[in-house]
Order: sequence, then structure tokens, then C-alpha cells
Amino acid sequence: MENRSSVLHLATFEAPYSIQVLIFSLCLAMYLTITAANLLVLVTVAVSTDLHKPMHMFLCNLAIGDIIISTGGLPKQLHVLLTGDRKILYVSCVAQLFTLHTSATNEILTLAIMSVDRYLAICYPLHYHTKVTVTRSIFMALLSWLMSAVSVSILVSLQISMELSEKNRQIQGIICDNMGLLKLAVGDTSKMDVVAASTVATFVVFPLCVVAYTYIRIFIECKISSSAFRSKALHTFGTHFMALAVFFTSVFLDILLPRFVKDANSEGVNLRCAAQLVFLLSPIANVLIYCLRTLELRLAINTQFNKILRKVHYCPTIKVNVSDRG
Repeated sequence: MENRSSVLHLATFEAPYSIQVLIFSLCLAMYLTITAANLLVLVTVAVSTDLHKPMHMFLCNLAIGDIIISTGGLPKQLHVLLTGDRKILYVSCVAQLFTLHTSATNEILTLAIMSVDRYLAICYPLHYHTKVTVTRSIFMALLSWLMSAVSVSILVSLQISMELSEKNRQIQGIICDNMGLLKLAVGDTSKMDVVAASTVATFVVFPLCVVAYTYIRIFIECKISSSAFRSKALHTFGTHFMALAVFFTSVFLDILLPRFVKDANSEGVNLRCAAQLVFLLSPIANVLIYCLRTLELRLAINTQFNKILRKVHYCPTIKVNVSDRG
């Protein structure tokens, strides 16, 4: 198809070069922090047998998705900010769309699953360990990725079957998403609109309904429980709620803003770029929230650091006998 060899152009922040360099520096620092922090969580959970629990399996699934989200969009925009070269091949654009949408959908599903996990842990503590196991958690995580990949594949297949405008090749955003590419399409896009709306309803609205239901049940349980139980339950609930609020805020900004800001002037472009940048940088929130509020994870990370430090500081002296010298 002609689209495969097409060259598109990404947007970037309409600002003086010095400001763009500053944004580049901040984004680079955040990207390195996101990658290092999430890798630290993955390694810590992998080597700490005490953390081989369902909740930490879901946290690892979030960490993997967060690394993919930031890696899928930030390096290209860093290149754009530094060099000013906004070109991106259509094939690369579609690959970025698939990567980001799949990871985001997986994160939404994982957060919904985690809300159910917290609901079972708080409302059915005696049966929790029989209902939720590590094996089932890993299966749910893999199922989440599979469902996400299949749903996004349908969007991508419809996307690549559409012809692009010859005159307009400018994507109004710093990443290639479904809305950005759809605006460049010519011809009837009603089928794509229906599929996109169905996808949002299935993988955004429905998971939010599941989360809302579990939260209501948790609140009801807390009202009839002891103060000690209520305090522990609300701490667990609060940790999940903060991670959920940060991610869904960035998702809704990315979904809704293009529908309300339709002008292509510098102010409109900057708003869309800012919304997408928030989405790409939101992965830092998960690891910070869970590391700061989960004592078990903090202790495990501290233990691993202490082990590394002891190995570094322990340098045994090598004794050489006089008789061994040549």
C-alpha cells in the first residue's frame, strides 16, 4: 500500500529552542527515572521470595507496561526536541500506535483487576488466599495483555486499510495515536469511529464500572468493621486509588482533549502535546506511589541494596606466600 512508505510529521512544543532543550532535559531525566525505577521493582520482586504474591505480580505487570509506554513514545520525541526533525515513517507510526494503545489498555485492565484483588482481600480475607493465587494472577496478567493486543489489532487493521490525505501529513500531537491518524484519513471513517467508541466503552468505561463497584463494597465493609481493620483497608485502598487517579486522568486528557481542542494553532498544538506528555510521564506515578506506601516493597528494596553494598565493600585480601614467587 502507498501508506507504508509515507512520511508523516509529528508535532512538538511551539517554543523557543532554549525552552525545547529544557523540556528535552526534563523528559530525558524522567525517562531514565521511569525505566530505572520500574526495572528496580521488577528485579526486587523477582529475587525476593517474600514478594511472590498476587498483588506484587500485578504490580510487576504495571511496571512492564509503564516501561513500554514511556519507551514507545518518549525517545522519538526526545529526538524531535533535540534535532527538530519531526519526520516519522507511517509504518513506525502505526507500530507506535499499537505499542502505546496495547500497553495503555493492559494498564487499565490491570488496575481494574487490582481493584477486584483489593476487594477480595478486604471483604473476604479468610478466603482470599484460596481464591487468589500467584498462578491465577500470572494467568490474569497474560490474559490482560492478550485481550489488549487483540482489541488494538482490530483498530490497527482498520487504520492501515484507510488512505491518508496527500495534503495533510501533520499529526497534531507528539505521538501517533488513533485520533491523530484518523484526522489524516480521507473517505468514510464511520466504521473506525464505531470500533473506537466500542473499544473505549469496553476497555475504559467497563473497567471503571468494575472499579467503582469494588470501591463501594470496600467502603461499606469499612463502615461496619473495627477501626484497626478500617485503617489498614483504607491505606490499601488509598494506594490503589492514587495510582488509578493519576493514570485515568492522563488517559481522559489524551482521549477528550482532541475532541474539544480542534484548532491547529500553536496554543492548540501545545495543549495536545502537554496532554500526551502527561500520559507518557504518568508511569513514574505507579512506582513512586507503591514504593512509598507499600512497606513490604520498601523493605525488600532496602534489603537488596544492603546486600549489594556488602558485596561491594567486602574485598578479601589475597595472601601470597614467598615460596610461591617465581
